[in-house]
Amino acid sequence: MTQSQTDIESIYEQARRYLQGDGVPHSYEKGIPYLKEAADLGHVKAQYNLGILLHEGLGIVQSYEEAHHYFALAANQGHPRAYYMLGCYFAFGFWLSPSEEQACHYFRLAADAGIADAQYDLGVCLLNGKGTSKSEEEAVRYFTLASDQGNVDAHYNLGICYYQGLGALVSHERAIHYLELAVQGKQTKAAAALETVMMASNLSR
Repeated sequence: MTQSQTDIESIYEQARRYLQGDGVPHSYEKGIPYLKEAADLGHVKAQYNLGILLHEGLGIVQSYEEAHHYFALAANQGHPRAYYMLGCYFAFGFWLSPSEEQACHYFRLAADAGIADAQYDLGVCLLNGKGTSKSEEEAVRYFTLASDQGNVDAHYNLGICYYQGLGALVSHERAIHYLELAVQGKQTKAAAALETVMMASNLSR
């Protein structure tokens, strides 16, 4: 007899309470068995969260292989952040052989679902033509989406794109705007780039 969705949700809720210390003492030891049970019964949030714990080795022995398994299960149910993690696994070779094409495929799925980090990473793929056809214009579009969500690296890359005319018309004003946002977000290369653009445009603060 299969368990009802209500039963599975109840198992996940028990896991969440222990893992977040919600009304009970925080405990990986007690929470993870419930999380695994819910994940193995098909609960998408449980699959993704168990993947994160396995990836990070939080309260459980780290295993990229098992983490990938649960991320893949969650991705098969359309979980946006699971798409992103699969993209990272292919990009950085966690357990899997690196594949730029597969990384960009999953970054695009996550980006189109609104994940800012994926929008930035896909923008990098598009800007450099790595794993996908090069398109500076599309790269700027995804950087803009990520920037709108506060991604500091996207701020920086947009500043460079507008300064150099990559995928957009040259605009020192826009370049300065995005680089100032990047500086505020403590992006490490932004201050030097901003100084360069300010000098080039003969503007001062």
